[in-house]
Amino acid sequence: MPHCSEPSHRFSEAECRLLYVGSDLGLLKSLRRTFGEPKYHIVSCPDRLSAEMFIKSQIQYHLFIFDHEMRDRAAFHLAGLLRSLDHRQNLPAIVVGAEVESAVREFTRASGGNDYVVKADHFSAVLRVVKRLLKDSVSKSARSESGTASRPDIGS
Repeated sequence: MPHCSEPSHRFSEAECRLLYVGSDLGLLKSLRRTFGEPKYHIVSCPDRLSAEMFIKSQIQYHLFIFDHEMRDRAAFHLAGLLRSLDHRQNLPAIVVGAEVESAVREFTRASGGNDYVVKADHFSAVLRVVKRLLKDSVSKSARSESGTASRPDIGS
C-alpha cells in the first residue's frame, strides 16, 4: 500500500488543513512551498483507498485537492464521496489536471468538485484557486465555530 503522510492531531486554530490526493510531486512541492507549516498542514495521499479513509474520518480539513490523472476516474469518485458525507458536503474541493476541455470542467462540477484547474505555468493557476478557496473556507469555519455560519458560496 502506498504511503500517505500522517495527519497531525495537534493543530492550532489558526492552521489550515488540506488533503491532496495524487502523485504529482511537483504540485505537492509547490503546495508545500506556498502553504507551509506551521500555518498550513498538507496531508498527501497517492491512492483512492487511502484517500477514502481520510475523507470519511472526522479530521477537519479546509480544502480537498484531487488530481485528475489518478487511475479509474478516482478524482471524480472522491469528489462525489465528499458530497455524500454530511460533515463534508460544504467543504471546497478542486480537481486539477492537464486537460483544458470544458467537458472535464463540467464533469468535475457534476461529480461534486467546486472547480477544475489546469496544471500549467508552474501551478500558478492552481495556487491562486487554492488561496481563494482556503480564504473562504477558513473564514466560514471560523464563523461556524462562533455560531454565525451560513451555507458556503464557492464560486469559480
